[in-house]
Amino acid sequence: MSFSRIFSISAMLCLAVSAQSAQQNGKPAPPPPPTEPVHTEAIFINPKGRTEGVDPFFPKSDRPYTVPQPITPTKQPLSVTAELKLNGISGSPEHRLAIINNRTFEIGEEGDVISGSDRVRIRCLEVKPESVIIQFVAGGLRREIHLRRGL
Repeated sequence: MSFSRIFSISAMLCLAVSAQSAQQNGKPAPPPPPTEPVHTEAIFINPKGRTEGVDPFFPKSDRPYTVPQPITPTKQPLSVTAELKLNGISGSPEHRLAIINNRTFEIGEEGDVISGSDRVRIRCLEVKPESVIIQFVAGGLRREIHLRRGL
């Protein structure tokens, strides 16, 4: 007989004896004490070269072996180049509205406008009778846009 077969037979005999003794006492057998769960910790080691391992999803990539370069912030202000066109000014003199790239803005309103193939977020700061002052939200740059002359 193999060891596993002997072990399973002896385990069944122990269970049968304990169940029979519990029946004879008239009390059910107490539940076994709870066991503590076993916690295992996963450890991941980045390979230093192809001989130590490769990325299973991208085996031809050199990404696991390179050290990422930190991004250094620039001290220069962002320059925003966007084609903005003041299509019109409407509303009463007390409550003027500016139409910029076919989107209407009131003073203090912030929103996205389409400039070429990009979206640019701007804030309308002031609406004058012939122009509007806007601020690019991304860089803080201010610009005054005039109505087209000769209309």
